[in-house]
Amino acid sequence: MKNIFFKIITVFIIMITTFQSTYADSFGNVGVNFDWLYLSKEEKESRVTDVFNKMFPKGYVTNFPRGMLKTKLKNYLKDKDYKIHYDAVCAGYKLYNGISLEPFYLGKSDNVYMYAAKFNNEPLKTFYYDALGRLRFVDFTYGGYPQYPFYIKKYAINGKLIRAMYMKDEDTMYIYSNKGAFIGVKFKDTVYGFNFTK
Repeated sequence: MKNIFFKIITVFIIMITTFQSTYADSFGNVGVNFDWLYLSKEEKESRVTDVFNKMFPKGYVTNFPRGMLKTKLKNYLKDKDYKIHYDAVCAGYKLYNGISLEPFYLGKSDNVYMYAAKFNNEPLKTFYYDALGRLRFVDFTYGGYPQYPFYIKKYAINGKLIRAMYMKDEDTMYIYSNKGAFIGVKFKDTVYGFNFTK
């Protein structure tokens, strides 16, 4: 009898240990401030709606009228120093002559096909240039930046919204499509949808 009881307890302990290990792998790495995985479907839907309403107070996605963005950003349509900036970003510089730079690589190669530049005189805009210095996209930042939360809307140069991102904190970003549809919550390097992960 003692032997059977001992085996049952052993199996139970193994099951608990396995569950805790799986639980820790799935949930333990998300951090204290990230609660998305613990919310009910209704709570998730409510949060998604609240974030949407903060970014789109009129209740719908707005685009710039055709040609307006090109006119508004005429001084930034071409990076006059693109050769210097492109070389700097390829060399690994994140900051060059007071301009913040970020490379975008083609696939898994070392080839930079685009770079982002943030100029001191436009701290709420990030400009995305191709390798020849032509403006392709621009981010507009709204809210309490650099304090969290704030949100970013990425537009193509033709004025169409590409994506909207609500930055809750340094690690957590709510992502919406060009139509305002919820894509997911990015926490560090993982994107979570309404189900477990996306």
